Amino acid sequence: MENNITVNMENLSEEEREQLMKLIEKSNGSKRNVWKPEGNEKYFFVSGCGVINSCKWINDTTDNGYYEIGNCFKTKEEAEFALEKRRVEVELHRFAEENNECKIDWKDENQNKYYMYYNNVTGEIEDSVLYRSKIAGVVYFSSIKILEQAIQVIGKGRLKKYYLGIEE
Repeated sequence: MENNITVNMENLSEEEREQLMKLIEKSNGSKRNVWKPEGNEKYFFVSGCGVINSCKWINDTTDNGYYEIGNCFKTKEEAEFALEKRRVEVELHRFAEENNECKIDWKDENQNKYYMYYNNVTGEIEDSVLYRSKIAGVVYFSSIKILEQAIQVIGKGRLKKYYLGIEE
């Protein structure tokens, strides 16, 4: 079902015109929020050794492979952000693996499992503990001391931006 509307924009202020045009563009645009290159459009990707490259979309298995694993970016800056995000995640996982005093055992309800989160009220990274529940994508530590060391080594700014997704 298509709705066509005629609008006399002479009675609208410049600000109202801009708002209306944005709404019209939104209504005519794709319902998909995820960008995917089309035609011969340029995109960026991160190579296996961490180098950012670009190429033109030709809709082959390589292009679609990059897209399917989330390694297809509209700008070089988006690719750089994704690369640094991955680096921080790997550093955090490795720090936990190398420094935890024991293996995290999800069957052991008596074992403390510490993790970090961002407190929107204080604007700080804080710690919490779980015993039985596991949150997807979270790195766990065997002690608060090791968690605090990880925060110090990796850096609060990098963790907020790339691991916790906080823009300051």
